[in-house]
Amino acid sequence: MNSKVLLSDLIKNINKVLALNVFLLISTIWFILYINGYNKKEIIFGITIIGSFSLLINIFISKALQKKVDKIVTRSFEKLESQMYIDELTGLYNRKTGINRLREEITRAKRNKSSLCIAMIDIDNFKSINDKYGHLVGDKVLNHVATCLKNFLRKYDIVSRYGGEEFLIILPDTDEIKAFMALERVRILLSKKPVRVGDENINITISIGLTELSLEEDPFEAIDRADKAMYEAKFSGKNKVEIKHLNFQPLSCCK
Repeated sequence: MNSKVLLSDLIKNINKVLALNVFLLISTIWFILYINGYNKKEIIFGITIIGSFSLLINIFISKALQKKVDKIVTRSFEKLESQMYIDELTGLYNRKTGINRLREEITRAKRNKSSLCIAMIDIDNFKSINDKYGHLVGDKVLNHVATCLKNFLRKYDIVSRYGGEEFLIILPDTDEIKAFMALERVRILLSKKPVRVGDENINITISIGLTELSLEEDPFEAIDRADKAMYEAKFSGKNKVEIKHLNFQPLSCCK
């Protein structure tokens, strides 16, 4: 049963309760007038006036309740929808949504015959940060990196939290060289924006694996390639961007 049906049934039940209350009120008034000796015309007139007034109140209450319930249901479904698509901690797309967006961008790139790149990003030494400062600070670092990625990339670039301290970046209409330059800029800017914890600054760096997609390949093959490039960046010194081409020839740049 969908939300509209549930809402409709709820409003019908509310209307039934209100109608029953009006009926009981009119019956009570009729009985009181009758035992007090009022004649038939006076009773009918009194009931007509009171009944009409009660009916108007019934309609007003019903409409007000409908609006309120509709608002509550809408907010609940918006919250549920947000939880389905958005990572609660960072406010970025979650992993599933990121992959779905990648599929959409592959379809669009095929249609427009344009380039498409993706990157996997990992926060360097994140476990050490968690161990030293605690998970609350770790969450603060994740939020900081997420915000920087959104701010430093273009508005139509897509950023999602892939898992843990890893992020998936989708760069539409971008070839390998331009993507490399954009991500190198992000890496440098981020390294210059430490996270403040008490009286201490925590310097944050990231390792980035980049690849350009062949639009006929499976999205997960490209993600795996970018992921491998990211690990090569980490194992060869961290704080760098490394490209892995389809033929797996590396090209890296570091601070």
